[in-house]
Amino acid sequence: MKENIEILISSNKLQKRIKEIANEIKNDYQDEEVVFVSVLKGAIFFTVDLMKNYLGDAIIDVVRVSSYNGENSTGNIELKIPLKKENIEGKNIVIVEDIIDTGRTFNYLVDYIGKMNPKSIKSCVMLDKPSRRVEKFECDYVGFKIEDLFVIGYGLDYDEKYRNLPYIGYIKK
Repeated sequence: MKENIEILISSNKLQKRIKEIANEIKNDYQDEEVVFVSVLKGAIFFTVDLMKNYLGDAIIDVVRVSSYNGENSTGNIELKIPLKKENIEGKNIVIVEDIIDTGRTFNYLVDYIGKMNPKSIKSCVMLDKPSRRVEKFECDYVGFKIEDLFVIGYGLDYDEKYRNLPYIGYIKK
């Protein structure tokens, strides 16, 4: 299927924007510690590169939720790997996600994490697909706004394949 993949965002363009986002977050939090909560599996590549470029005190934690089956959102969010309250309570949380489209997952995560009494919660997303939003949600840090394309690579998958591509592409039909 690789012959049908068109590059949307190159690896170089991704890395440049990630450095900019890391600096934005550092400017907002200054000398305060930040907990980057990576939403597995898709956001792990983005989270790792973000943390490598972040010059402040940072901790990583992970949460796993699922709402997709193939190319389609089921509309139901299932918590597969929860967070521990002691890792969240009283801390500055930045939820790191690969893509926001419907807004359901981010709203779910903000509500879920909010019940653990963090000091603050902000959202960071590599890709924003506003045309697909069904729930109101605006991210604090956005890598790129994109059209309504089914994207793969750099952590994004199609039935668990193509996460390892070093760029973000889409499948030409």
